[in-house]
Amino acid sequence: MDALIIILLVAAVAVAVIFYRKYQAAQAAQGRSRAAAGPPRDPLATESVRSDPRRIRVGDVIRFDGRDFIVRGSIRFDQDGSEWQEHFLDDVEVKRWLSVEEDEGLEIGYWTAVKGADLQPGPKTLDYEGRTYELDEKGSARFAAVGTTGTGPSGRVEYYDYEAGDALLAFERYGDSDWEMATGRSVGEYELDIYPGSD
Repeated sequence: MDALIIILLVAAVAVAVIFYRKYQAAQAAQGRSRAAAGPPRDPLATESVRSDPRRIRVGDVIRFDGRDFIVRGSIRFDQDGSEWQEHFLDDVEVKRWLSVEEDEGLEIGYWTAVKGADLQPGPKTLDYEGRTYELDEKGSARFAAVGTTGTGPSGRVEYYDYEAGDALLAFERYGDSDWEMATGRSVGEYELDIYPGSD
């Protein structure tokens, strides 16, 4: 019986030594991996600013309108080779969308979703909150989404875009869903500070 206890103790010690050595090897490998990645980088440091809105990605921080927004999701659209993006911005208190399109120059829109409005797209002009908006373009496109967007991962979208000077009004319908409406305004490229979340 004493011999059995001694054998069990020796086996337990051997197993503990094996697990300890594996743990040490894993820690060493993780340390090498961190060292290879370099020191942690401050995403808000001035040298980290990336100014090209066409390169916005999920995880980036957008400083605009006195707020620091995290890009939580992005949707890429393709209409017969014409491409644009929309990015879901969130700073916990405020949720907005940023659209970026290269169309005879860079066009950027800052959007707020509108709930419960009794408007439908289609007419050449629409009156909303004291402004008359004129139809700028309409169509349908394929989309692919990443991160948090409220859409499916991919599919088709129909849209109507209206303008009243720098004021914007848009409608989108993903698949068979109801029309979603948003108001917005045009934004200059250099009004945005973009801090990469990762490279």
